[in-house]
Amino acid sequence: MGKNSSKVINLGCRLNFFESEVIEDILLKENLQNRIVINTCAVTNQAVQKSLKEVKKAAEKFPDHEIIVTGCASQIERKSFENLNYVSSVINNKFKTIADSYKKKNARKYPLDYKFPNLPRFSKNRTRATLQIQQGCNHRCTFCIIPFGRGNAVSLPIMDISKRIEEIISYGYKEITLTGVDLTSYGEDLNGKPKIGNVLKKLFKMHKSLERLRLSSIDPAEVDDDLIDLFKSENRLMPHIHFSLQSGDNLILKRMKRRHNREEVIELCKILKSHRPEITFGADLIVGFPTETYERFRNSLNLIKECRFSNVHIFPFSPKEGTPASRMPQIEKKIIFERSQEAKILCRKILKKLMTEKIGQMVDILCESNNKSYTNDFYRVKIKNYDQRLKKKIGQIFKVKLVGTKDDLFLAEV
Repeated sequence: MGKNSSKVINLGCRLNFFESEVIEDILLKENLQNRIVINTCAVTNQAVQKSLKEVKKAAEKFPDHEIIVTGCASQIERKSFENLNYVSSVINNKFKTIADSYKKKNARKYPLDYKFPNLPRFSKNRTRATLQIQQGCNHRCTFCIIPFGRGNAVSLPIMDISKRIEEIISYGYKEITLTGVDLTSYGEDLNGKPKIGNVLKKLFKMHKSLERLRLSSIDPAEVDDDLIDLFKSENRLMPHIHFSLQSGDNLILKRMKRRHNREEVIELCKILKSHRPEITFGADLIVGFPTETYERFRNSLNLIKECRFSNVHIFPFSPKEGTPASRMPQIEKKIIFERSQEAKILCRKILKKLMTEKIGQMVDILCESNNKSYTNDFYRVKIKNYDQRLKKKIGQIFKVKLVGTKDDLFLAEV
């Protein structure tokens, strides 16, 4: 990086990644030089500590640059970042995608409410685009601090979504991932309270040239009939769902203030699998939530086995100050670590079995690079006979044969 250039360091979720692209675009368009922006994460205590370390590393590595901090960690624990003498400013999470936030303080003019950012200048080297259509969360799960960093739920109206999709398609992108903090709560703040399933049906009709669409993590409690119908019948909606599951035990789910139970998740997976056999499921799982006995932990593992989750993000529980769960009886760290390791071993076994069953199949991929493409059902693929001919096909969809596996990815041949 040149002496007079700027950089964005991203931590955290897919939405943060999208927002970091917007911030990069702002720095470029406004010719804002010598700035390092760290977009922080607060999903766990470890994420906050990592964010603080990244700020310190950036200050050491770029002593001649202005260090700017934003994101959930700096919103929730603002003083921790403001007290660092090498941080020049901490930007409110609500305003981090507004250009005035990065100019002189007296030039800032903020809207009263959250404003969805315009699309960033998409890179020609990228093949999949991310589009934010929702922000914030109205629910208060007992373990979660994110609503205090993101605010209440806000939705992007359908015509604004449509305009952005049209723009993304015009850039040549074949696939779009819709993202938000609580994606399936979409529409609660809009007139008529349109649900995400109904909105997606309309968008597919409006955009015949939209080839592939994915959804980021969704809440099982908010999956309605329209969304189920789309996953059953709309081939352009990719056959993979990542659930914000958190636990497979009903009592723990109640103590988390989640709004689904294990039986509903099992039934939902069965219905979708019976109508679209190729569909796969992923999940977020918190291990060691307060009061979790080993039997209740096993209920989570059994749910993962029964639904055959192919992609599980395991989070060892760490209490966030200010949340109800931080005041509940805690599980020993050693036990949480042991259970996390057991969950990881099980998930690896399930993944290996699922992948072994697919060897020999011809599947579609959206070609991204030699060692990073994805099947429709969201398995990572490395192309063995990748060459200059295939390099020219980056961004195109074509068939490959799955010939083997290596760790958590498929080896494929064209």
